[in-house]
Amino acid sequence: STPTAVLQQPSSTLTYVAIGASDTYGIGADDPDTQNWPADLSTLLGRNIHLLNLGVPNIDVHSALGVELPIALDAHPDLVTVWLAVNDLADNVPVASYAHDLDLLLARLRTSLPHARIAVANVPDITLLPRFKSYNMQTLRTQILAYNAVIASSVARHSALLVNLYQSDLAQHPEYISNDGFHPDTIGYAQIAQLFYRI
Repeated sequence: STPTAVLQQPSSTLTYVAIGASDTYGIGADDPDTQNWPADLSTLLGRNIHLLNLGVPNIDVHSALGVELPIALDAHPDLVTVWLAVNDLADNVPVASYAHDLDLLLARLRTSLPHARIAVANVPDITLLPRFKSYNMQTLRTQILAYNAVIASSVARHSALLVNLYQSDLAQHPEYISNDGFHPDTIGYAQIAQLFYRI
């Protein structure tokens, strides 16, 4: 059950749509257009990949329902990745609201794209990032765990694949973080692509 399994299909081109925010767009990379993690993942998948990166900086799940989801559905992709969580958490979107919107997003994807492979990333351990140093760590960790529980539940409900960034060592590597202390850098994005690829 890996994304590469889709490549066994006779179709010569795999359509891959990435739904996400600034970290999907590539903010923090030397060249966001070519060094974002969806582009890196496309390279790892090999063959003929048609990538549609819908990442919009500062977007949250609720906005993505109207901005990114319709474009994703129109593309009829074979593979969809979703990484929409950190902005919602940082903006203090209530867990229940986030859960409702994420569930709606995944339900619409699954209903319209019954055969597509859908991979969803959770919240990494952002307590280790410089951007969150001023936060109450216990409160922040509780929020992360609450969000990740919701993500795991929704992923399971809609037969998607969970990319568990929280249990990765991403945030423990300063060299993976850009100068803003928040977004990954070029090296970090390559590591994220590897985590998606391995599922």
